Amino acid sequence: MSAQPEFGWPQNDPKTTKAKTMNEETKRKMIRDYFKKSPNWSIVLIVIGGIFLLSGGQGIVVGLILIGVGGFAIYSSTTGKPTDQQMDEWLEEDLKTLTAKALNKTGTDATELVSESVQVTGPRFWNVGGAPILYKKGMDGTLRFTPMEVSVINFTQNQLLNYTCVLDRTTSNPLNESTDEYFYKDVVSVATKTDSKTYQMGKKLGAVQMNAAEFFTLRNAGGGEMSILLRDVKLIEKMGGGEIPTTRAEKAIQAVRKMLREKKAQ
Repeated sequence: MSAQPEFGWPQNDPKTTKAKTMNEETKRKMIRDYFKKSPNWSIVLIVIGGIFLLSGGQGIVVGLILIGVGGFAIYSSTTGKPTDQQMDEWLEEDLKTLTAKALNKTGTDATELVSESVQVTGPRFWNVGGAPILYKKGMDGTLRFTPMEVSVINFTQNQLLNYTCVLDRTTSNPLNESTDEYFYKDVVSVATKTDSKTYQMGKKLGAVQMNAAEFFTLRNAGGGEMSILLRDVKLIEKMGGGEIPTTRAEKAIQAVRKMLREKKAQ
């Protein structure tokens, strides 16, 4: 008899591989569906149907049919979509994958880390490598979007390692990847700053002039800077309103500052 693996499914089991692939494909389809809006014509049908209802007589029948068709279209466009909470859980899974990828890209072993890694995320709707620009205000008032810029910061004994990419949530592909290494003694600032920028954000959003854009920035003694857009009032208006949380950036700033204090005090 051939030896079987000690734990779990047999290695390279084609059924298991297919199941995992199908699950991932289903997840990415659901993420795309999350951002889809109800068709405009369905609202028009419902409004027209209401007018027919008010007219009375045979118009009542026509009105009911139109309202039924419009209502069914809205129901069909929302059925099967993931919840806001599910979208957040899947984002955490993607960020966990990117955290592991960051170690590989910087040639670092997990045993070399001296503290928990942190992530910074923000909207990235320019130079996106062909990724679709999608966004939606959730039931909780939070704006969710793709693609998004992600920075993963890891801490070793002597260096701060940064991995940055543009995450396409509809495919989980990391685009425009880059890495940077900073000796703690060379880091002079980590903070959020407000700046004015103009970006061409594709056909969907067009050119956006941001006069009070909030950025996460990390600067070194040589004048180099790593910067990630966190949010901007004008951009949020273009996306239909809502809130873009900056909790991750705040946590990252606290973690980097703490590490700098410890290292520079040695």
